[in-house]
Amino acid sequence: MTRFTPPQVLTFRLGLRATAWLLLVVWLPPAIAATQEPQIMVREIFDELLTRLHEHEPDAADNNAGVRDIFVSLLSPHIAYQTLARWILRDHWVDSSADQQAAFIVAFEHYIISTYALALSSGQAIQLDIADEPVLGKNTAVVTAAFKFADADAVPLDFRLIQRNEEWLLFDVSFSGVSLARTFRADFNYVAKDGGIDAVTEHLERRRASLLE
Repeated sequence: MTRFTPPQVLTFRLGLRATAWLLLVVWLPPAIAATQEPQIMVREIFDELLTRLHEHEPDAADNNAGVRDIFVSLLSPHIAYQTLARWILRDHWVDSSADQQAAFIVAFEHYIISTYALALSSGQAIQLDIADEPVLGKNTAVVTAAFKFADADAVPLDFRLIQRNEEWLLFDVSFSGVSLARTFRADFNYVAKDGGIDAVTEHLERRRASLLE
């Protein structure tokens, strides 16, 4: 059981608070090998994140830049961005150039990190109870958990991980049965319908800018 005291929140399709914490557990801290059991990996993510966040002294003047730096250093190097981007954007990814793909990845990362920083600026207790028995497949794992904000009822989570180069990376998180990756897929492909991958990149950049206002 892990307890935390984060911030105020916005709303994004599933609810920014839920989305931020879904994304929060999607990615790994450095140097965790795939031979480690995935549920232990998820617990270690929270141990490290909570330690760093508790040590961080918020400064309103930096517009949550310190919190963003924590997530960049702990999570970004271990996100399955390429795999997730290919699955989310499908033909729009295949038909795009390497430069367009790189620009999308940067915008996607910046949007995710800014979402975290905004959602973790102050206040309510968080509890995450992770089950001991993951469901293992060929190079995949599903870790189940119960997520709780303050005195609200616990909500079931499913963390879907993939194994790449001896490392576990989380590919998707489902919140009460709602898949975050599928939500991104529906949203991004709607935006890409007329403008392709560049339109999605611009869409993410605008969303990130609105989070920083």
